[in-house]
Amino acid sequence: MKPGEQVKVRIEKPVYGGDFLAHTNGQAVFTPFLLPGEVASVCVCEAKRRFARAEAETLLTPSSARIQPACAHFGQCGGCHYQHTSPETQHDFKRAILIEALQREGIPIPAPVEILSAHPWAYRNRIRLAIDAADKHGSIGYRARSSHRLIPVSECPIAAPVLLPTAHRIAQWLRELGSLGNIDEMELMTTPTEDAVSVTLIARDSDRAAPVSATLEAMLAEIGPPLIGVALVVRSGEALDSVIARAGCDALQYPVAALEYSVPTGAFFQVNRWLLEPFRALVTAQERGNLAWDLFAGVGFFARALEAQFAAVTAVEGADASFASLAHSLTRPSSRAVHSSTLAYLENNRLQREPAPDFIVLDPPRAGLDARTCSLLAAIHAPRMTYVSCDPITLARDLKLLTAERFQIESIHLVDLFPQTYHIESVVKLARKNR
Repeated sequence: MKPGEQVKVRIEKPVYGGDFLAHTNGQAVFTPFLLPGEVASVCVCEAKRRFARAEAETLLTPSSARIQPACAHFGQCGGCHYQHTSPETQHDFKRAILIEALQREGIPIPAPVEILSAHPWAYRNRIRLAIDAADKHGSIGYRARSSHRLIPVSECPIAAPVLLPTAHRIAQWLRELGSLGNIDEMELMTTPTEDAVSVTLIARDSDRAAPVSATLEAMLAEIGPPLIGVALVVRSGEALDSVIARAGCDALQYPVAALEYSVPTGAFFQVNRWLLEPFRALVTAQERGNLAWDLFAGVGFFARALEAQFAAVTAVEGADASFASLAHSLTRPSSRAVHSSTLAYLENNRLQREPAPDFIVLDPPRAGLDARTCSLLAAIHAPRMTYVSCDPITLARDLKLLTAERFQIESIHLVDLFPQTYHIESVVKLARKNR
Protein backbone atom coordinates (compact mmCIF):
# COMPACT_ATOMS: atom_id res chain seq x y z
CA MET A 1 0.00 0.00 0.00
CA LYS A 2 1.05 3.58 -0.55
CA PRO A 3 -0.35 6.99 0.45
CA GLY A 4 -3.32 7.99 -1.68
CA GLU A 5 -4.28 4.40 -2.50
CA GLN A 6 -7.89 3.39 -1.95
CA VAL A 7 -8.59 -0.04 -0.45
CA LYS A 8 -11.64 -1.90 0.72
CA VAL A 9 -11.56 -3.09 4.35
CA ARG A 10 -13.75 -4.99 6.79
CA ILE A 11 -13.30 -3.74 10.34
CA GLU A 12 -12.38 -6.35 12.94
CA LYS A 13 -12.12 -4.56 16.28
CA PRO A 14 -11.33 -1.30 18.08
CA VAL A 15 -7.76 -0.67 19.25
CA TYR A 16 -6.43 1.58 21.96
CA GLY A 17 -6.00 5.12 20.64
CA GLY A 18 -9.37 5.47 18.92
CA ASP A 19 -8.73 3.63 15.64
CA PHE A 20 -10.37 0.47 14.29
CA LEU A 21 -8.35 -2.42 12.90
CA ALA A 22 -8.70 -4.24 9.58
CA HIS A 23 -6.30 -6.38 7.54
CA THR A 24 -5.75 -6.38 3.80
CA ASN A 25 -3.05 -8.26 1.89
CA GLY A 26 -1.40 -9.19 5.15
CA GLN A 27 -1.11 -5.62 6.40
CA ALA A 28 -2.90 -4.01 9.32
CA VAL A 29 -4.95 -0.94 8.46
CA PHE A 30 -6.00 1.50 11.19
CA THR A 31 -8.95 3.80 10.46
CA PRO A 32 -10.91 6.07 12.83
CA PHE A 33 -14.70 6.46 13.09
CA LEU A 34 -15.68 3.02 11.79
CA LEU A 35 -17.16 0.06 13.71
CA PRO A 36 -16.54 -3.69 13.89
CA GLY A 37 -18.20 -5.52 10.99
CA GLU A 38 -18.41 -2.46 8.79
CA VAL A 39 -17.10 -2.59 5.23
CA ALA A 40 -15.65 0.65 3.92
CA SER A 41 -13.53 2.10 1.16
CA VAL A 42 -10.65 3.89 2.82
CA CYS A 43 -7.85 6.11 1.56
CA VAL A 44 -4.34 5.36 2.83
CA CYS A 45 -2.72 8.43 4.37
CA GLU A 46 0.37 6.78 5.91
CA ALA A 47 2.03 3.53 4.84
CA LYS A 48 4.67 1.54 6.72
CA ARG A 49 6.08 -1.92 6.08
CA ARG A 50 3.60 -3.74 8.32
CA PHE A 51 0.72 -1.33 8.75
CA ALA A 52 -1.06 1.64 7.25
CA ARG A 53 -3.24 4.44 8.54
CA ALA A 54 -6.26 5.48 6.54
CA GLU A 55 -9.31 7.70 6.45
CA ALA A 56 -12.77 6.39 5.56
CA GLU A 57 -14.00 7.51 2.14
CA THR A 58 -17.21 5.52 1.60
CA LEU A 59 -19.11 3.41 4.11
CA LEU A 60 -20.27 0.39 2.10
CA THR A 61 -21.85 -1.74 4.84
CA PRO A 62 -22.81 0.16 8.01
CA SER A 63 -23.11 -1.52 11.39
CA SER A 64 -26.43 -1.68 13.23
CA ALA A 65 -24.53 -0.21 16.20
CA ARG A 66 -23.88 3.05 14.34
CA ILE A 67 -25.79 6.12 15.58
CA GLN A 68 -25.88 9.81 14.72
CA PRO A 69 -23.16 11.76 16.59
CA ALA A 70 -24.45 14.39 19.00
CA CYS A 71 -21.85 17.03 18.09
CA ALA A 72 -21.52 18.90 14.81
CA HIS A 73 -17.73 18.95 15.22
CA PHE A 74 -17.33 15.19 15.67
CA GLY A 75 -14.71 13.80 13.31
CA GLN A 76 -12.93 17.14 12.94
CA CYS A 77 -12.16 18.01 16.56
CA GLY A 78 -9.56 15.76 18.16
CA GLY A 79 -11.46 15.30 21.42
CA CYS A 80 -14.00 12.53 20.79
CA HIS A 81 -13.65 9.16 19.05
CA TYR A 82 -16.80 7.12 19.75
CA GLN A 83 -19.80 9.42 19.37
CA HIS A 84 -20.94 7.31 16.40
CA THR A 85 -22.02 4.47 18.69
CA SER A 86 -23.92 4.00 21.96
CA PRO A 87 -22.43 4.24 25.47
CA GLU A 88 -23.07 0.51 25.94
CA THR A 89 -21.08 -0.34 22.81
CA GLN A 90 -18.33 2.02 23.95
CA HIS A 91 -18.15 0.09 27.22
CA ASP A 92 -17.77 -3.16 25.27
CA PHE A 93 -14.94 -1.61 23.25
CA LYS A 94 -13.08 -0.38 26.31
CA ARG A 95 -13.50 -3.59 28.27
CA ALA A 96 -12.20 -5.64 25.32
CA ILE A 97 -9.21 -3.30 24.86
CA LEU A 98 -8.36 -3.44 28.57
CA ILE A 99 -8.65 -7.23 28.75
CA GLU A 100 -6.52 -7.68 25.62
CA ALA A 101 -3.81 -5.38 27.02
CA LEU A 102 -3.70 -7.41 30.25
CA GLN A 103 -3.78 -10.79 28.51
CA ARG A 104 -0.94 -9.75 26.22
CA GLU A 105 1.24 -9.41 29.32
CA GLY A 106 -0.05 -12.65 30.82
CA ILE A 107 -1.98 -10.89 33.59
CA PRO A 108 -4.60 -13.19 35.19
CA ILE A 109 -8.11 -11.72 35.31
CA PRO A 110 -9.81 -13.34 38.33
CA ALA A 111 -13.38 -12.14 37.68
CA PRO A 112 -15.38 -10.28 35.03
CA VAL A 113 -14.28 -6.67 34.55
CA GLU A 114 -17.04 -4.51 36.02
CA ILE A 115 -18.05 -1.14 34.56
CA LEU A 116 -18.61 2.00 36.63
CA SER A 117 -20.35 4.64 34.53
CA ALA A 118 -22.71 7.60 34.68
CA HIS A 119 -24.44 10.05 32.33
CA PRO A 120 -22.28 10.18 29.17
CA TRP A 121 -22.82 13.86 28.31
CA ALA A 122 -21.97 17.25 29.86
CA TYR A 123 -19.60 15.51 32.23
CA ARG A 124 -16.36 17.47 31.82
CA ASN A 125 -15.72 19.99 34.59
CA ARG A 126 -12.62 21.28 32.78
CA ILE A 127 -11.82 22.17 29.15
CA ARG A 128 -8.80 23.67 27.39
CA LEU A 129 -9.29 25.79 24.27
CA ALA A 130 -6.75 27.04 21.77
CA ILE A 131 -6.70 30.56 20.33
CA ASP A 132 -5.76 31.31 16.73
CA ALA A 133 -3.66 34.46 17.02
CA ALA A 134 -3.23 34.57 13.23
CA ASP A 135 -6.99 34.89 12.73
CA LYS A 136 -8.02 38.55 12.80
CA HIS A 137 -11.23 37.53 14.53
CA GLY A 138 -9.31 35.60 17.20
CA SER A 139 -11.09 32.24 16.85
CA ILE A 140 -11.16 29.88 19.83
CA GLY A 141 -11.69 26.14 19.69
CA TYR A 142 -10.11 22.71 19.95
CA ARG A 143 -7.22 21.25 18.00
CA ALA A 144 -8.04 19.13 14.98
CA ARG A 145 -7.25 15.42 14.96
CA SER A 146 -3.50 14.75 14.63
CA SER A 147 -2.89 18.42 13.93
CA HIS A 148 -2.25 21.78 15.55
CA ARG A 149 -4.89 23.29 13.30
CA LEU A 150 -7.66 24.99 15.28
CA ILE A 151 -11.30 23.94 14.89
CA PRO A 152 -13.59 26.80 16.02
CA VAL A 153 -16.35 25.25 18.12
CA SER A 154 -19.89 26.42 18.72
CA GLU A 155 -20.81 23.49 20.98
CA CYS A 156 -19.22 20.80 23.13
CA PRO A 157 -21.77 18.26 24.40
CA ILE A 158 -19.30 16.51 26.69
CA ALA A 159 -18.46 19.72 28.60
CA ALA A 160 -20.44 21.24 31.45
CA PRO A 161 -22.77 23.69 29.66
CA VAL A 162 -21.42 26.78 31.46
CA LEU A 163 -17.85 26.38 30.19
CA LEU A 164 -17.94 27.12 26.46
CA PRO A 165 -20.23 30.18 26.70
CA THR A 166 -17.99 31.58 29.45
CA ALA A 167 -14.95 31.00 27.24
CA HIS A 168 -16.59 32.85 24.36
CA ARG A 169 -17.45 35.79 26.65
CA ILE A 170 -13.85 36.00 27.82
CA ALA A 171 -12.57 35.76 24.24
CA GLN A 172 -14.93 38.52 23.14
CA TRP A 173 -13.81 40.76 26.00
CA LEU A 174 -10.14 40.24 25.10
CA ARG A 175 -10.93 40.69 21.41
CA GLU A 176 -12.55 44.07 22.02
CA LEU A 177 -9.55 45.04 24.11
CA GLY A 178 -7.22 44.00 21.30
CA SER A 179 -5.46 41.46 23.52
CA LEU A 180 -6.84 38.10 22.42
CA GLY A 181 -3.85 37.57 20.13
CA ASN A 182 -1.55 37.74 23.15
CA ILE A 183 -3.03 34.51 24.53
CA ASP A 184 -2.41 31.02 23.10
CA GLU A 185 -4.81 28.93 25.18
CA MET A 186 -7.36 29.19 27.95
CA GLU A 187 -8.40 26.55 30.45
CA LEU A 188 -11.69 26.72 32.35
CA MET A 189 -12.93 24.67 35.29
CA THR A 190 -16.30 24.66 37.02
CA THR A 191 -17.94 23.13 40.08
CA PRO A 192 -20.44 20.24 39.89
CA THR A 193 -23.33 22.72 40.05
CA GLU A 194 -21.70 25.17 37.60
CA ASP A 195 -22.09 28.07 40.04
CA ALA A 196 -18.42 29.04 39.83
CA VAL A 197 -15.85 29.06 37.03
CA SER A 198 -12.12 29.68 37.20
CA VAL A 199 -10.08 30.44 34.10
CA THR A 200 -6.38 30.21 33.30
CA LEU A 201 -5.07 32.24 30.35
CA ILE A 202 -1.90 30.71 28.90
CA ALA A 203 0.74 32.59 26.93
CA ARG A 204 3.94 31.26 25.40
CA ASP A 205 6.18 34.12 26.48
CA SER A 206 6.13 36.88 29.07
CA ASP A 207 6.43 39.74 26.56
CA ARG A 208 3.18 38.76 24.87
CA ALA A 209 1.46 38.18 28.21
CA ALA A 210 2.45 41.53 29.74
CA PRO A 211 -0.33 43.67 28.15
CA VAL A 212 -2.96 41.25 29.48
CA SER A 213 -1.70 41.15 33.07
CA ALA A 214 -3.04 44.61 33.93
CA THR A 215 -6.54 43.83 32.62
CA LEU A 216 -7.51 40.83 34.74
CA GLU A 217 -9.32 42.75 37.49
CA ALA A 218 -11.35 44.65 34.88
CA MET A 219 -12.18 41.38 33.08
CA LEU A 220 -13.38 39.76 36.29
CA ALA A 221 -15.56 42.77 37.14
CA GLU A 222 -16.96 43.11 33.62
CA ILE A 223 -17.84 39.46 33.03
CA GLY A 224 -18.99 38.74 36.58
CA PRO A 225 -20.54 35.49 37.85
CA PRO A 226 -20.05 32.65 37.45
CA LEU A 227 -16.44 33.72 36.82
CA ILE A 228 -14.71 33.86 40.22
CA GLY A 229 -11.01 33.93 39.35
CA VAL A 230 -8.58 34.53 36.48
CA ALA A 231 -4.91 33.57 36.34
CA LEU A 232 -2.39 34.47 33.64
CA VAL A 233 0.44 31.98 33.20
CA VAL A 234 3.45 31.78 30.93
CA ARG A 235 4.63 28.47 29.54
CA SER A 236 8.00 28.32 27.80
CA GLY A 237 8.62 25.01 26.03
CA GLU A 238 8.72 22.21 28.58
CA ALA A 239 9.17 24.60 31.51
CA LEU A 240 6.61 24.67 34.31
CA ASP A 241 3.85 27.25 34.12
CA SER A 242 4.63 30.51 35.89
CA VAL A 243 1.71 32.56 37.23
CA ILE A 244 2.49 36.21 36.48
CA ALA A 245 -0.86 37.80 37.38
CA ARG A 246 -4.22 36.87 38.84
CA ALA A 247 -7.52 38.37 39.91
CA GLY A 248 -10.20 37.02 42.23
CA CYS A 249 -10.02 33.58 43.84
CA ASP A 250 -6.79 31.69 43.34
CA ALA A 251 -8.44 28.26 43.73
CA LEU A 252 -11.77 26.63 42.89
CA GLN A 253 -13.51 25.01 45.86
CA TYR A 254 -14.80 21.70 44.52
CA PRO A 255 -17.24 19.65 46.65
CA VAL A 256 -17.51 15.88 46.30
CA ALA A 257 -20.20 14.66 48.69
CA ALA A 258 -19.18 15.69 52.23
CA LEU A 259 -15.63 16.72 51.32
CA GLU A 260 -14.42 19.86 49.59
CA TYR A 261 -11.19 20.18 47.63
CA SER A 262 -9.25 23.31 46.83
CA VAL A 263 -8.07 23.17 43.20
CA PRO A 264 -5.54 25.93 42.44
CA THR A 265 -4.22 27.01 39.06
CA GLY A 266 -2.34 24.19 37.37
CA ALA A 267 -3.35 21.45 39.82
CA PHE A 268 -4.61 18.10 38.57
CA PHE A 269 -8.19 17.10 39.35
CA GLN A 270 -10.44 14.41 37.88
CA VAL A 271 -12.69 15.72 35.09
CA ASN A 272 -15.94 13.72 35.26
CA ARG A 273 -18.29 15.59 37.59
CA TRP A 274 -20.92 12.81 37.53
CA LEU A 275 -18.56 10.02 38.65
CA LEU A 276 -16.29 11.55 41.28
CA GLU A 277 -18.18 10.31 44.35
CA PRO A 278 -18.66 6.66 43.23
CA PHE A 279 -15.13 6.61 41.79
CA ARG A 280 -13.63 7.75 45.10
CA ALA A 281 -15.78 5.25 46.99
CA LEU A 282 -14.68 2.40 44.71
CA VAL A 283 -11.04 3.11 45.55
CA THR A 284 -11.33 3.90 49.26
CA ALA A 285 -14.61 2.82 50.88
CA GLN A 286 -13.71 -0.75 51.84
CA GLU A 287 -10.28 0.01 53.24
CA ARG A 288 -9.49 0.28 56.97
CA GLY A 289 -6.40 0.25 59.16
CA ASN A 290 -3.75 2.24 60.97
CA LEU A 291 -1.79 3.75 58.07
CA ALA A 292 -2.59 4.40 54.40
CA TRP A 293 -0.33 5.79 51.71
CA ASP A 294 -1.69 7.86 48.85
CA LEU A 295 1.05 8.02 46.20
CA PHE A 296 0.72 10.54 43.34
CA ALA A 297 -1.82 12.18 45.65
CA GLY A 298 -2.62 15.37 43.69
CA VAL A 299 -4.72 17.70 45.82
CA GLY A 300 -5.74 14.78 48.05
CA PHE A 301 -8.74 13.34 46.22
CA PHE A 302 -8.29 9.89 47.79
CA ALA A 303 -6.28 10.94 50.85
CA ARG A 304 -9.10 13.07 52.26
CA ALA A 305 -11.49 10.10 52.17
CA LEU A 306 -8.91 7.70 53.60
CA GLU A 307 -8.50 9.91 56.67
CA ALA A 308 -11.97 8.86 57.83
CA GLN A 309 -10.94 5.19 57.78
CA PHE A 310 -7.29 5.17 58.88
CA ALA A 311 -5.55 6.47 61.96
CA ALA A 312 -3.04 8.24 59.72
CA VAL A 313 -2.52 8.96 56.03
CA THR A 314 0.72 9.79 54.26
CA ALA A 315 0.08 11.59 50.96
CA VAL A 316 2.95 12.01 48.49
CA GLU A 317 2.91 14.56 45.66
CA GLY A 318 5.70 16.07 43.60
CA ALA A 319 3.92 18.83 41.67
CA ASP A 320 4.14 22.25 43.33
CA ALA A 321 0.66 23.39 42.27
CA SER A 322 -1.07 20.33 43.72
CA PHE A 323 1.08 20.00 46.84
CA ALA A 324 0.19 23.46 48.13
CA SER A 325 -3.44 22.37 48.30
CA LEU A 326 -2.66 18.86 49.55
CA ALA A 327 -0.65 20.19 52.48
CA HIS A 328 -3.65 22.16 53.74
CA SER A 329 -6.27 19.51 53.05
CA LEU A 330 -5.23 16.76 55.45
CA THR A 331 -7.07 17.14 58.75
CA ARG A 332 -5.63 14.52 61.12
CA PRO A 333 -2.60 15.60 63.21
CA SER A 334 -1.18 12.14 62.54
CA SER A 335 -1.43 12.56 58.76
CA ARG A 336 1.29 14.15 56.68
CA ALA A 337 1.84 15.49 53.18
CA VAL A 338 5.21 14.74 51.59
CA HIS A 339 6.53 16.96 48.79
CA SER A 340 8.40 14.39 46.75
CA SER A 341 8.27 12.17 43.72
CA THR A 342 6.89 8.73 44.50
CA LEU A 343 10.16 7.04 43.53
CA ALA A 344 12.22 9.30 45.80
CA TYR A 345 9.78 8.75 48.67
CA LEU A 346 9.97 4.97 48.30
CA GLU A 347 13.76 5.04 48.10
CA ASN A 348 13.93 7.09 51.31
CA ASN A 349 11.38 4.88 53.01
CA ARG A 350 13.54 1.86 52.23
CA LEU A 351 16.54 3.55 53.85
CA GLN A 352 14.59 4.69 56.92
CA ARG A 353 12.77 1.37 57.32
CA GLU A 354 9.55 3.06 58.38
CA PRO A 355 6.49 0.95 59.33
CA ALA A 356 4.70 -0.61 56.37
CA PRO A 357 1.25 0.80 55.56
CA ASP A 358 -1.91 -1.28 55.70
CA PHE A 359 -3.04 0.08 52.34
CA ILE A 360 -1.48 1.87 49.37
CA VAL A 361 -3.32 3.69 46.60
CA LEU A 362 -1.43 4.58 43.41
CA ASP A 363 -2.74 7.00 40.80
CA PRO A 364 0.22 7.67 38.49
CA PRO A 365 0.16 9.73 35.29
CA ARG A 366 -0.23 8.09 31.89
CA ALA A 367 3.40 6.91 31.85
CA GLY A 368 2.63 4.63 34.80
CA LEU A 369 5.33 3.42 37.18
CA ASP A 370 8.75 1.99 36.33
CA ALA A 371 10.59 -1.20 37.21
CA ARG A 372 12.35 0.34 40.23
CA THR A 373 9.11 1.74 41.68
CA CYS A 374 7.38 -1.61 41.23
CA SER A 375 10.29 -3.38 42.95
CA LEU A 376 10.19 -1.01 45.91
CA LEU A 377 6.42 -1.39 46.25
CA ALA A 378 6.72 -5.17 46.28
CA ALA A 379 9.38 -4.99 48.99
CA ILE A 380 7.13 -2.99 51.33
CA HIS A 381 4.81 -5.97 51.94
CA ALA A 382 1.65 -3.88 52.31
CA PRO A 383 -1.36 -6.20 52.74
CA ARG A 384 -3.45 -4.33 50.17
CA MET A 385 -2.85 -1.99 47.26
CA THR A 386 -5.08 -0.34 44.64
CA TYR A 387 -3.68 0.83 41.32
CA VAL A 388 -5.69 3.55 39.54
CA SER A 389 -4.63 3.80 35.91
CA CYS A 390 -5.45 6.00 32.93
CA ASP A 391 -3.53 3.88 30.39
CA PRO A 392 -4.12 0.13 29.90
CA ILE A 393 -0.75 -0.44 28.23
CA THR A 394 1.38 0.93 31.06
CA LEU A 395 -0.99 -0.63 33.59
CA ALA A 396 -0.44 -4.10 32.10
CA ARG A 397 3.32 -3.58 32.05
CA ASP A 398 3.35 -2.58 35.73
CA LEU A 399 0.95 -5.30 36.87
CA LYS A 400 3.21 -7.91 35.29
CA LEU A 401 5.95 -6.78 37.67
CA LEU A 402 3.74 -6.30 40.73
CA THR A 403 2.08 -9.71 40.41
CA ALA A 404 5.27 -11.61 39.62
CA GLU A 405 5.90 -12.41 43.28
CA ARG A 406 4.22 -10.33 45.98
CA PHE A 407 0.69 -9.41 44.88
CA GLN A 408 -2.35 -11.00 43.29
CA ILE A 409 -5.28 -9.27 41.63
CA GLU A 410 -8.60 -9.35 43.45
CA SER A 411 -10.76 -7.30 41.08
CA ILE A 412 -10.63 -5.01 38.06
CA HIS A 413 -13.08 -2.20 37.38
CA LEU A 414 -13.28 -0.06 34.27
CA VAL A 415 -14.35 3.46 35.26
CA ASP A 416 -15.80 5.31 32.27
CA LEU A 417 -14.51 8.75 33.22
CA PHE A 418 -14.23 9.81 29.57
CA PRO A 419 -17.35 8.81 27.58
CA GLN A 420 -17.24 9.39 23.80
CA THR A 421 -13.43 9.04 23.86
CA TYR A 422 -11.03 6.09 23.73
CA HIS A 423 -9.52 6.94 27.14
CA ILE A 424 -9.73 4.20 29.75
CA GLU A 425 -9.59 4.63 33.52
CA SER A 426 -9.30 1.43 35.53
CA VAL A 427 -9.09 0.44 39.18
CA VAL A 428 -7.20 -2.73 40.05
CA LYS A 429 -7.34 -4.02 43.61
CA LEU A 430 -4.43 -6.17 44.73
CA ALA A 431 -3.72 -8.19 47.87
CA ARG A 432 -0.48 -9.63 49.14
CA LYS A 433 -0.12 -13.31 48.29
CA ASN A 434 -0.25 -15.86 51.09
CA ARG A 435 3.22 -17.38 51.33
